Amino acid sequence: MVLEKAFYVGGGRVAKIIVRGRFTRSRNEVALDFEFLIKEKNDTDFRQPIGENHPKYWKLKKSDSGRSRLLQLEYSGISRKQLREAISAFKVQVGADVDVSFKIPIEEKTKYLKGMRTTALSRRISQVA
Repeated sequence: MVLEKAFYVGGGRVAKIIVRGRFTRSRNEVALDFEFLIKEKNDTDFRQPIGENHPKYWKLKKSDSGRSRLLQLEYSGISRKQLREAISAFKVQVGADVDVSFKIPIEEKTKYLKGMRTTALSRRISQVA
């Protein structure tokens, strides 16, 4: 099962969370995996937050898959509230009788995730455009 949810995160940036769920052997539990994409106002398609020309690209390539997902989440500008909203929408889609588990410990690792910070001026500029 796949759920895609897009959020405006400020500064002319739209972030998309792709939640993929796979049933485990018990068939009443779903293991979730996440993908985070961004799209700037000048871009035509969504892309990874950390590309080859990003200063933290080396850190992403050295990390394991769980840590690299968390880095992508951090640099996408998505807040904890938006992440929880996507997870709860996926839970509604799957059903109430199915338990949800995470491939990476996302709840503990996103404890201090704030999202993209914008000023009042940048909000006004992005609303005009």
